[in-house]
Amino acid sequence: MDPHHFPYDRFQSVKQEKEQRLIEFLNAPTAADVPVIVRAPCNVWGKVSRYREQSLELQLDALALSLDIPSDFLFSYLEPWHGVGVFANIFGCPVNWNDYDAPQTYYRYHTVDELSDLKRPNIMDSELAQMVIESIRYFRRVTGDALDISLTDTQSPNDSASLILDTCEFFTAGLVDSERIAPLMDMVTDVMIDFSDMQLEALGLTATRPGHIMPSARGLTGISISDDNMAVISAPCYRNSALPYNNRLSEHFGGIAVHTCGNFIQNYGVVKQIKGLAMIDCALSGADPTPNNPVKLGAAFANTGITIKARIGIEEEHWSALDDLIRPDLKLIIQVESDGNVANASRVYEKLKTRCREIMTRKRNAPVGGYSGG
Repeated sequence: MDPHHFPYDRFQSVKQEKEQRLIEFLNAPTAADVPVIVRAPCNVWGKVSRYREQSLELQLDALALSLDIPSDFLFSYLEPWHGVGVFANIFGCPVNWNDYDAPQTYYRYHTVDELSDLKRPNIMDSELAQMVIESIRYFRRVTGDALDISLTDTQSPNDSASLILDTCEFFTAGLVDSERIAPLMDMVTDVMIDFSDMQLEALGLTATRPGHIMPSARGLTGISISDDNMAVISAPCYRNSALPYNNRLSEHFGGIAVHTCGNFIQNYGVVKQIKGLAMIDCALSGADPTPNNPVKLGAAFANTGITIKARIGIEEEHWSALDDLIRPDLKLIIQVESDGNVANASRVYEKLKTRCREIMTRKRNAPVGGYSGG
């Protein structure tokens, strides 16, 4: 969509209503309802990520379409997404651009011993860091600051470090000799804080938080990180090489929201120790090849105040997971990805909303001793 043709006034009206609903939900100590998000399709995660003009047009298409798709909350922001290797590139990892997918980076260090020569990089010497800042400025200019913009996809300190140092070396050190990679982890976290602050300065009043993949709003605090490694590393490894650095990010930005693909059951207990953890985005059946077990996920995060945003397949065959996950003591958001068909998205929203309400009502009204949390 041409930025000059975007329905800014209508979008702002819908955004204001749904943003208020989001803030009320986040501030409530418990959830009386299960919000349902039906998200408009927006594939900017491939080769288009090299071209900010095309990326903006696709994102505006999705924002405009979202006005016609029923959803309790609205993904209301643009994102300067240029791949997952932004921080790896800042540390000197070369970028491989191609014609079929998002850019990939190659790790720079092969062994832990090589880290002895590690020096703090100049952030703006990085190609991808420059692209992120330039995209923020471009988005602001062509939309006249009328739309919110998030930080780029911030890969966690652990994820980013595993792109900088050979992944096998990094995982091994994180488990058995975490002190040797501590200087790398500290420096990555420092750079992550500094570059995120640089982005926030460039964003100005358009900044929305926590950002990537999370329901967000101007005025909220925190930062969103993609922490996919927590689905594949052990609890001791995550405790050594992720938890302290996520805590630093949360302390600096006033909270944190964490996304992961896959099943992270071995790290449920450790993740809950992240200070200021407000939300976790994770997958159920139909949204990932290795989804989380809904009973165990719900039991782990009940009565914590941490919101679980669970992505689930749009097909009804996957929705049996809701019977096991929904419970009165769990703050929960359910998200499905629309194929762009408004009529179908409307049917899905109504069916999902009805099903979630029925499950919640049944469990809330269960006799004493009749509700076991499943």
